Amino acid sequence: MKGIPTVLITVSPEVSAQMRPPRALYPKGFKIGNSMGGPGMRELQGQVLREALTLLGENTRPGQVITREYPAYREYHEPPRVRN
Repeated sequence: MKGIPTVLITVSPEVSAQMRPPRALYPKGFKIGNSMGGPGMRELQGQVLREALTLLGENTRPGQVITREYPAYREYHEPPRVRN
């Protein structure tokens, strides 16, 4: 392997795929500015980082974006339900 191994964590998978990064992780549903999780979500942020780093050992093709779902983030950002 030549160069510095890199992993992109993206919230815009379509745009990122066009740039053909060597490795990319898309945490599905994450918002701009929260590419590793929301503020104070240390466990989730660590999980996203560990998954991104595991991509360094995988054989990915340039432009391929790996999608992962993180239910903890979705629960954090769901709007509160209105009670009738």
